Amino acid sequence: MSAAHDDELASAYVIGTLDSAGSEAARIRIVEDQAFAARVQEWETRLNPLLPEEQETLPEGLLAKIEVAIEASGADLPGTVTRRAGTGEWTQVYPGLNIKVLNRIEKLSRQTIMVKLDAGCEYQSHEHSQDEEILMISGDLIIGNLVLGPGDFHVAHVGRKHPVHRTNTGCICIISQAIDW
Repeated sequence: MSAAHDDELASAYVIGTLDSAGSEAARIRIVEDQAFAARVQEWETRLNPLLPEEQETLPEGLLAKIEVAIEASGADLPGTVTRRAGTGEWTQVYPGLNIKVLNRIEKLSRQTIMVKLDAGCEYQSHEHSQDEEILMISGDLIIGNLVLGPGDFHVAHVGRKHPVHRTNTGCICIISQAIDW
């Protein structure tokens, strides 16, 4: 893009004349392109003296409401999704086994889930239609004779059969796997 085009885009962004798609594209460029971010900063510096000296007082609590809305949206960076701790719904898929879907990629038939197993939980042997990756967060997960603990990473390759899974203490882990149900 030309310097003139970047200058025009930066000024339009600062004065607020872009449509929502244009504003989003400009926000993404500000994050990803330092030169463009500098142009936006230059325009903000040029236009600041035109603002009225007396700013209107915002209604009490408005900033806090805006911050809550932004956090609830899950949008931290353009083109990303953030799942905040304590958000999302747990779904029981087996007695003592609950999951929270973190991300799904339907076209790849793949998902990343957080799994919570209650102490003493055991679930059946199963096969894998894609590689399954497990990252342990807390507790113990026993797969056959293999014992996994916090920080351990385990991969079961496509076509392999996992033996029975069980936990003595309960556990939380992150699993990236095929969407099979």
